[in-house]
Amino acid sequence: MWRYVALLLTALFTLQVQASDLPPAFKAQYVVKKGPFKLGSSVRELRHGENGELIFYSASESSGFVSLLFSENIQETSRLRQVGERIMPLEYQYQREGRRDRTISQQFDWQAGSVTSKVNETVYEFALHPDALDQSGYQVNLMVDLASGNRDISYHVARRDEMRVYDIEHLRDERIDTVLGELDTVVIRRSAKQTTTMWCASDLHFLPVKIQHEEKGGVFTAYLQSVEWLQPDAGTGTAKVSE
Repeated sequence: MWRYVALLLTALFTLQVQASDLPPAFKAQYVVKKGPFKLGSSVRELRHGENGELIFYSASESSGFVSLLFSENIQETSRLRQVGERIMPLEYQYQREGRRDRTISQQFDWQAGSVTSKVNETVYEFALHPDALDQSGYQVNLMVDLASGNRDISYHVARRDEMRVYDIEHLRDERIDTVLGELDTVVIRRSAKQTTTMWCASDLHFLPVKIQHEEKGGVFTAYLQSVEWLQPDAGTGTAKVSE
């Protein structure tokens, strides 16, 4: 079951970036529920480094009674770099601990035009698409893409052993109630074997405030609980609430 929580945070990407469109560094906390029942929590954090480098980190863990049955912790780290008008993935790391342990390590060699992907002890190598993106850094790219006005988009994403195309559909614009008050959001959806819908708030640099994942196991939803902007010029300051 806990893998569904990680899938909640899987969606969407972009490459065309203006410096003003980059979100400020932030740390956001989410609670994950199925109906009224809390399954766990997740966090996503963006840090700005030197020479246009970005580090994006996310983690999720089960909690409460669910953790006794489906204990699972997942961590992902993307190392990215802004080069001109592009955000390019350099490295992706994934680690899952629980009932089914798994590690994924991907290195993006842009000069050679290839991805080296190690899944547990198995190594894959495949060709990079010129617009390739990684499985986690999309969360930064998504915010940038929405800020620049893009809505219906297709992306080329490096999965564990191949490139795949993700098609993103703009459903509507919607004002919703959140723990931070009413917010205007852009609602987007990716449909594949499962469907993931995201509500991204324009007043929060298009940070997702609600993420809903639907599949045979049910409907799982992540709700933003707090966001802290880590740069003094972010403009929005710090917004926090307790669960």
